[in-house]
Amino acid sequence: MLKSDRQNALAVAAVALCFMLTLGLCYFLGGEGFLLAFNQSEAEVKCYLLCSGAYENTELARAAAELVKSRGGAGYVILGETAEVVLAAYASEEDAYAVLDGGGAGVGAYVKEIAVGDVATDWAEGELRDAAERALGYYDVTFDFLYQTANGLTSSELTLADARTRLAVCRSRVEEMRGAFSAAAADSADARATELKLALVTALALLENADLSHSTTQAVSSLRYQCVQLVLSRSALMSVLNA
Repeated sequence: MLKSDRQNALAVAAVALCFMLTLGLCYFLGGEGFLLAFNQSEAEVKCYLLCSGAYENTELARAAAELVKSRGGAGYVILGETAEVVLAAYASEEDAYAVLDGGGAGVGAYVKEIAVGDVATDWAEGELRDAAERALGYYDVTFDFLYQTANGLTSSELTLADARTRLAVCRSRVEEMRGAFSAAAADSADARATELKLALVTALALLENADLSHSTTQAVSSLRYQCVQLVLSRSALMSVLNA
C-alpha cells in the first residue's frame, strides 16, 4: 500500500473515531480542532495545554495560530465558547507553568487542564481486560515521542534524521499494540473495545501526519500540533470509557 493510501485509510479511521465517541463529547476535526463538551476537571491524571490566548473572533484566532506555527508552536485552535490557540501540551503542570511564568508564552497566556485518565477497563474481563490495559499504553508511548522529539529538535540535541528514526520506532510500537489488542478483542462485541481499537488507529494517524520533511521549525510545530490532538482524543476516549 502506498504511503498516501495508508494515510487516507488512517484518516478515515480517525474520523470514524470522532463519530463513535458521541456519548461523552461533541468535537470537530476540521482544520481548527476539537470542540470539547464534557467536564474534564475531576480526573486525577491531567495534561496541561499552554494557550497563548482566547479569541471571540475565529479568524483572528486562525491568524494567531499561523503565527504560532511559524515560530515552532502547535498553533492548534480549540473551538468552544471562544477560540483558544494552543502553543504546546505538557504532561507536567510544573513544566507548563514554568514556561508561562517565564513569559515565553506572551501576555494573556494561560494553562488549560485536560483530563486524560485514569481510563477504566472494568468493562472488560479476563484476558481482554489485561489486553486493554496494555493497549492504553499507546498514549504514553506516543505522547513521550511527540513531546521529547519536539524538545530535542528545539534544543538541537536531535536532527531531523534522528526524529524520523524515532518516529519509525514509535509507529512500530503503537502498531504492535494495535495488532495485539485487535487480536485479543476479535470476538468482543463490546462497543468500548471498538472505541479503543479506533483510538489506537487515531494515534497511528497522528504519527503519520507528523511532518518531518521540511525545516526544523516546521517539524517542531507539527509534532506539537499532533501532541495536542493526541491529548484531546485521549480525553474523549476517557470520557466514553469511564461513562
